[in-house]
Formats: sequence, structure tokens, C-alpha cells
Amino acid sequence: MPHRYLDDEELAMLNEVFRQQHAEPPLSLSIHMDAALRPLLSDASTLELTLTLDGIYLIFPLSLDQRQEHAEEARLCVPEIISGGVQERAWRLPSPAGVRLLRDNGLPLAADIADLSVSGMQLVSAHPLFRQQVSRRVLLELNDGQRLPMQLELLRKRRQRGVCISSVQFELAIADRLALSEFVFREFLKSREQERR
Repeated sequence: MPHRYLDDEELAMLNEVFRQQHAEPPLSLSIHMDAALRPLLSDASTLELTLTLDGIYLIFPLSLDQRQEHAEEARLCVPEIISGGVQERAWRLPSPAGVRLLRDNGLPLAADIADLSVSGMQLVSAHPLFRQQVSRRVLLELNDGQRLPMQLELLRKRRQRGVCISSVQFELAIADRLALSEFVFREFLKSREQERR
């Protein structure tokens, strides 16, 4: 239902401002190290902290800021989540709640998302999503209303028990990939919390 006084663009801007003001502060880590290590770390092209949980790897990119003469402050960024096992791959969120695919025109795409990662997903539909073509433009709408434009590339499809199952991959613009990474990480944390109950 449209707002009485604000148009959709103004509402979206206010939502973004509210989200930024109420975002959690970044997690940081103080590192005390031998002074001889500082040049080595400052020359590193990447620095990561890896956390292992039951065969799942969380790889946190780190950025270093010097705070004191012998201390560095390391900021943790949203991690890459990797499932271990026979073949390592991006962790997949099963049946993401409130997430859906839309056509370019904003109408819903008749497909359910069986699982979602930061680079691919498995889709279930009554009819084939890909007939002659192997790619398709869509919008991924997250449960907070963000819409991420993406080009789906078909990896494989099969028919099983009267439904079509399509495995697809995609690439996102940097800001959209960060938004999806944050969403997947939040959902990963929720799933871990539910497992502990």
C-alpha cells in the first residue's frame, strides 16, 4: 500500500538511512606483535582470519590500522563461508525465508529457491526456467526489500518427481555481492543459534 505522503523512492532513502544509523558497530580485534612483523604484514596483499566450525570454514578478511607504537587494530569484514567435505564450496543457505526471484519487470518468477550461496543457487519450478537459453536476467529480492540484479547462468537441470530443478551460478556487482554476503552471514549465524537450542 502506498504511503500517504512519501513516494517509493523517498521511503527507500529513509529505510537506508535508518539501516545505516542502527547498524552494529564493526567488530575489531587488537593485535600485539613483535615490531619485526609489522613490515611483513604491511607488505601482505591479503590478511585473513580463519575460523573452523564443524567442517565449515569462515574466512574473515582483515584490514589493519596502526593504533599505538606496538599495537595494530584489525577490522574483521564479512566472512566467506566455505563448506568442507569431499569438495569444498560456498556454504548454502537452505530455503531462505522471505527471499524470492523477480523478473526484470518486477513480477515474481515462478520458482522456489531451494538453497542460496553468494555465487549460486538451486531453483525448483513446475516448468523449465531455461528452455533454449542458458542465461536469464532476474532480480533477487532479499527479505529486507533490497533487490539485487543478476544474470543467472544455467549449470545443470533435471526433472525429478514432477518438478524442474535448475542449478545456477551468478556474479554480482561489488556492492550487491557485499549485501548478499551480509545477508547469508546473518542467516548462517541464525542457523547456528537454532542448532544450539
